Amino acid sequence: MRTLLCLLAFASPLLAGPLLVEDGQPRAEIVIADPPLRTVRLAAQELQDGIAKISGAHLPIVRKPTPGTTHLFVGLGGPAAALGVDLNGVKDGGFRLVSGEDWLVLAGLDTEFTPIEPWAKSNQDLRTGKTQGEWNAITGADWGLPNALLYKERFTVPADTGLPDPERTGGKAKLELWSYDERGSFNAVCSFLMKLGMRWYAPGDLGEIVPHLRTIPLPRLNETILPDLPMRRINIRFGVHGPDMAKWAMRLGLREPYGFEIAHGMAQMTDRREVFAAHPEWFAMYGGKRVFQEGANNHLCYSNEGLIAETVKRVRAELDHYHLDAVSIMPPDGYTAICQCDLCKGKDSPGRDQRGLASDYIWGFVNRVAKEVAKTHPDKHVVNCAYGIYSLPPETIAKLEPNVIVGIVGGRRLTSDMPEEIEALRRWREDWQAKSANPIFVFENYPFTDRGWYLPTYNPRATGASINATKGISQGEDIWLSVPMDFATNGIGFNHYLVWFTARMWWGGKQADPDALWREYVDLFYGPAATEMAAFFTYCEANWRDMEKEKDKADTALALFDKAKQKADSASLYGQRIAMVDDYLKSLRHKAQQLGRLRGPVPVLRLVQDPSEKIIIDGHLDENSWVHCPVASTGRLRELQTGRPAVFGTTVKSFWMGKDLYLAFRCDEHRGEKPHVTATKNDDSALWYGDAVEVLIETESNA
Repeated sequence: MRTLLCLLAFASPLLAGPLLVEDGQPRAEIVIADPPLRTVRLAAQELQDGIAKISGAHLPIVRKPTPGTTHLFVGLGGPAAALGVDLNGVKDGGFRLVSGEDWLVLAGLDTEFTPIEPWAKSNQDLRTGKTQGEWNAITGADWGLPNALLYKERFTVPADTGLPDPERTGGKAKLELWSYDERGSFNAVCSFLMKLGMRWYAPGDLGEIVPHLRTIPLPRLNETILPDLPMRRINIRFGVHGPDMAKWAMRLGLREPYGFEIAHGMAQMTDRREVFAAHPEWFAMYGGKRVFQEGANNHLCYSNEGLIAETVKRVRAELDHYHLDAVSIMPPDGYTAICQCDLCKGKDSPGRDQRGLASDYIWGFVNRVAKEVAKTHPDKHVVNCAYGIYSLPPETIAKLEPNVIVGIVGGRRLTSDMPEEIEALRRWREDWQAKSANPIFVFENYPFTDRGWYLPTYNPRATGASINATKGISQGEDIWLSVPMDFATNGIGFNHYLVWFTARMWWGGKQADPDALWREYVDLFYGPAATEMAAFFTYCEANWRDMEKEKDKADTALALFDKAKQKADSASLYGQRIAMVDDYLKSLRHKAQQLGRLRGPVPVLRLVQDPSEKIIIDGHLDENSWVHCPVASTGRLRELQTGRPAVFGTTVKSFWMGKDLYLAFRCDEHRGEKPHVTATKNDDSALWYGDAVEVLIETESNA
């Protein structure tokens, strides 16, 4: 924790009127309803702990206010109900801060989520098939289980959390909390503590900023704070990464609305061998056969009437049984080519940009399902994301059905910091708005370090501007973080900043100032090294794209960071925070070293001219040029990472003929097994569903 001297801007004169704390002694009490909701208890505990950290004073939690004492009412239940404060128009995690002569209300909408059976209580339930069997019994079908990972969205705190001191019994009992709980009063408490100077830049004590205030007056407040976006999802699994992580997510004001499915709902429905065995015709045909692989992304035939009818049935079942508002019918991930069966022939759009190749095909399917669902559930929705080869709006559909919700994958993009990219994203969002009766939402895949991302994209201005640009037209964001997401060991020097900055921008208003937010972060988090860290971040924002190929840019960034390291004692909190960034930059240092040396040992071929005879591209290597290909022009490929010979060998021959480069590959296979050819035309993306060899040709400067 950092100790920070802080003056209170909301009290004038500073010590006029009632006090909450006086010279480290409590002068107020925290009042909760009887009985309180668990989210209110959590909020009361957060307020009690926060005031204690700031001032050293322990404010008691009570169920009935003591006359003659200053009161902090958490939530509007119980005694607070008589104060005349209301929550009209307050929703989506918003809250009110309202004070009176000797009281302060910190309240928002609070709910307790209760999961609907059946749901898996643990991974064991999934492994045994217990919950899947229960869902099958309800539906009479073999669809995959909705909310399969629901159990990861809960965590526990001690059972006496947020109770009055006389009721604290200790023991091992636990109070269960869910990411789907509405925590308006908790958000109000965090806002109040932030007014006192507290900040939570990263999980745990190392990420916490704590001001030092021996005396705290009762402020004069009458504020209604609403978030900029109703949906504020970042997939921080509450029950996976420990209480520090879960509490950090709550302190950032994230909101996981229950009942809104988003990504790859068709995979959830069909990625089971039982489904394929019963209905192979639902699955896409490539190279003349229906394709299903265990554990793979299995694609579907969206022209099949049986699949369409079954999808409608599945959507209705989920809406009814789990009381959802929106069900995902998004295709499985990794979709690059439509089904090649007779029903689907000609339904792609080869004349369009690659991102619109299957737009009319996929969104036509979505529209048909939506229209049928609306007949029985007119107030519910289906969800699909604009993604991959169906990213662009369809051309043959003037307006989507009124119950379709569109998510745009990469709708603002973390790394888009060039004017032409920003303008293209703006037009893309506008084009989708014109097609949809509902506000869009944005889906982002943040490039966390376990995906191999190592470039220091500390770009607060670009990220902040992109978030501001979606406010007013978007109903929220769903950000998928790479998994496993271990903040303790996995690139926390970059990851904490990215999550914190995004989450706080969601609460800043349409004109939120990303530069001011970022500058405060640098000043408070890095202390004596703030100036140098600001120079490092600023340089990274301007030059991160070039660091992957220009050694001098990478070296300059690392040199600026090394200056910052020298400004803080390595044993101090500031030094430990800088050490997190230092650890993240290991990959950039390795890249800089790599840029400074020649490419390592890889197969090398010598290309020679051979005008002896014409080559026929027919899969047979019987021409004289191939039969007598020089040894120097023949090589055997190895595994890229290890350099070892591959299990199934691949040899390559090459030579020039005139201005043409010829390459011949021979790939080993299991005896009797023939190559599976799925491409039917030039530039056919179905190629990747069969056996293929990819050749990357680079110049020496890009080697």
